[in-house]
Amino acid sequence: MPYYTVNLNDNLNDNQWHLGQVPRRPFTEFNVFDLHQVSEWLPATVPGNVRTDLLALNRIADPFFGEQYQTSRWVENVDWWYRRSIALDPLPPSAQAFLIFEGIDYLSVIFINGQEVSRHEGMFSRQIVDVTSAAQTGQIDIAVRVWGSSALPRRSLNWLQKRWQYIASKLHRSWTGVYPDRSATTKCQMSFGWDFAPPIRTMGIWDDVQLNIIGPVVILEAGVTAMPHGVSTSEGNEPSTGSVPADLALHLTLNSTQATPAKAIVTLTPANFSGDPLPSQTFAMTLPAGRFDKSLYCRLPAVELWQPWDRGFPHLYNVTVTLIHPYGHPLDEITLRTGFRTVSFNRWQISLNHHFEFMRGLNWVPADAFPGRLRPADYQERLQQVRDSGANLLRVWGGGLREKQAFYDTCDELGLLVWQEFPFACVFLGAYPTDAAYLSHVEAECGAIVRQTRHHPSIILWCGGNEFSRQRNRPLLNTLANVIDRYDGTRPFIPTSPNFAHGGDVHNWHVWHGKAPLHSYQHETSRFLSEFGLQALPHPDTLRAALPDPIDSSQWATHNADLAKLQHYGSITNYELGIMNYEASLHNSSFSILNSQFTQATALQIAIEHIRRRKSHTGGLCIWQFNEPWP
Repeated sequence: MPYYTVNLNDNLNDNQWHLGQVPRRPFTEFNVFDLHQVSEWLPATVPGNVRTDLLALNRIADPFFGEQYQTSRWVENVDWWYRRSIALDPLPPSAQAFLIFEGIDYLSVIFINGQEVSRHEGMFSRQIVDVTSAAQTGQIDIAVRVWGSSALPRRSLNWLQKRWQYIASKLHRSWTGVYPDRSATTKCQMSFGWDFAPPIRTMGIWDDVQLNIIGPVVILEAGVTAMPHGVSTSEGNEPSTGSVPADLALHLTLNSTQATPAKAIVTLTPANFSGDPLPSQTFAMTLPAGRFDKSLYCRLPAVELWQPWDRGFPHLYNVTVTLIHPYGHPLDEITLRTGFRTVSFNRWQISLNHHFEFMRGLNWVPADAFPGRLRPADYQERLQQVRDSGANLLRVWGGGLREKQAFYDTCDELGLLVWQEFPFACVFLGAYPTDAAYLSHVEAECGAIVRQTRHHPSIILWCGGNEFSRQRNRPLLNTLANVIDRYDGTRPFIPTSPNFAHGGDVHNWHVWHGKAPLHSYQHETSRFLSEFGLQALPHPDTLRAALPDPIDSSQWATHNADLAKLQHYGSITNYELGIMNYEASLHNSSFSILNSQFTQATALQIAIEHIRRRKSHTGGLCIWQFNEPWP
């Protein structure tokens, strides 16, 4: 069979999509292609979100202003179609075409030329759809049905769980945490509503989409795990320097139209620094027909280490895998960027490249209540602010996301460290489901998170999630541990945060929620202080932009300002809280704002200085929180 060189990667991230509304149909029973029921097609942008497309057309009010998020809840009670058509030239013989979705939120069915090709529940898994047959016709009609988020899965409780739910309700704490039924999903938990975000349950094609047209052999996925050896232990504050040998494992998912021999050539070239390419390594392979996994292992004689920004330079390498037919025809090629560094974890003392790194951390939550509209420039701006602040670690909180690749790419480039949590948070008195179907779903979604991010050297720690019982959730945590062992195994895994076992990390909310005095931070003895902090009032311009009547303090509460605690810590009287007419009473309002901000700064100073004095015992801290998804 003749071989043709074909390689077209068409990015479908643009505004050439359309969006339409249809009545609700049950997801599990859906078997009708009801796209024809859309009465009006609206322009849409991908990646994005249903609400942001409607907002761009003035079909809904701005959910960030006042209480207007409540007026668009109807969006969650109907279902939505995305569609796009692509005209192609005829495919060469043996060519293949694949459509790749990096993330659809949350219940979805994909149709190609009117035929169902994929059905999925989840937010974080990559969906790879073979569209070769459609491409051979010269026309690919893409249609993605997304269910409104009121159709999200709900839990079925046994009699014991129902009894515990009743007891927990008497304790004024929902047994699932604060928000019912969210524990049935692996969706961004914050979207159900939190103490810093409203209940805006998102839906849409929120991550990248790509069309890949290739020859008879395609690399569908690639992952990298890297482990340097012979890293010397440095003295004092000097980073380990010089090149070291390393092992590199490449994990490939391939698809071949027929059984064929091939060669895989692996090359490494410096990505962000000057240097010579490493000697290439060649592997002889026999590819079976169909889809299959293949791992390649390289021993590298010398690589430069990736260092956190305050220790050295974050050296990165482009790892390229090129598949070649024995006759010399190129088949496919893929490039990932990675770095080489070691991580060790001992009683919350974290070492990078055999050097203890005191963690000056910040908690990171989704940067937008509509994460689909975040672009690389948004991440670049915020993460540069993180580095400029002097921080070296971001804890990606378990109520949030597996962020887009641009987030981790930027952390790699800036030398920032990432503590990555899985999407589980705040189930205080109960437990996540334990049935086989749910745990299989967790394995698939969280396995996808690990596979899609493991090549990033900035990620130094996996964590099961935020604030739930380790004992009551052993099936979930065992599933996560198995996922990490299977797909990574190069980073530490901690089950939960906080983790009180053996003097673990602590979330100190005696200050703020407990109204303890600020100096009580000086009694903190934990090995890692992973959450602490308190609110402060924002700049007057922020209040004007977010509230129709900034003088009305009840509107502050709508945007989750805790007035009682602000008053307690800032000594702000009720009268002062009411004076928000900035043009008429600028002095008084500025005093209120500055007073709360001064209190916040003083509290952070007390805690940070105390923890830094305990470096020999405490591994670091993470301030709650760096960013906000909603004003």
